[in-house]
Amino acid sequence: MLMLGAAVSPAQTTKVKDVFAFRITDYIVKLSDSVVIVQVDLPQGQSGIAEKQPGLLRGNHSNGDTATIGAGKCDLIKGSYYYFGIHLADKKKLPQKGDLIYTRSGYPATYKGQIYHLLRFDIHLQHVTGGAFYSVAFPVLGDKHQEAGVIDSLVADIKYTGREMLKQNDGQDRLITKGRFRDKKLFAAMQQITAVDVTDFLDYVIARPVMYAGNDWKIAEIFATWMDGGTPAVVKE
Repeated sequence: MLMLGAAVSPAQTTKVKDVFAFRITDYIVKLSDSVVIVQVDLPQGQSGIAEKQPGLLRGNHSNGDTATIGAGKCDLIKGSYYYFGIHLADKKKLPQKGDLIYTRSGYPATYKGQIYHLLRFDIHLQHVTGGAFYSVAFPVLGDKHQEAGVIDSLVADIKYTGREMLKQNDGQDRLITKGRFRDKKLFAAMQQITAVDVTDFLDYVIARPVMYAGNDWKIAEIFATWMDGGTPAVVKE
């Protein structure tokens, strides 16, 4: 995100805009060896992106590389489509569908909690059985109390997954060797988590968004990976 500071100018209006990540579509057109046009499809009137607005294009982790692909600006807005001309950092590395434009957006959020910051990086959390825990409208319609309800639902989903995986007894359970759940078996530990554990995990994701940005994740899967990895956390003063 420090690199983004050089590529994205301060807000173009007096209203503060936060950095958002938007997935590009499969519309990728080469104009030359070093310039490509990429497209973002967003609801009309909800993006807060203006013409000539700078943007940074980075890889999506699901595409195998999160490095910077190039930088440019929004050259055209047509309906819900936003077209960015990108000067490639490496002529041999072309963008792929799902890669991410990082730019500033004046999203009209009334509550900027953890879900707002997850959505800033296009991170969507899902139930183990499918279905989303929140929509892009949550920061406009939700509040602190409702977000706490979502956190409780995340906790319940992780506990449920731990119970069901333990029942399967398919060899995936393992001993956690470091972190707050050290010396506990993974599926048993998943059944003991609290809302504090989940909020700490979300803080970690928000602080290190590049590995998670632009994807739909089953919360139990990425939370279990965090547990197995030693529960790295953001240091709070």
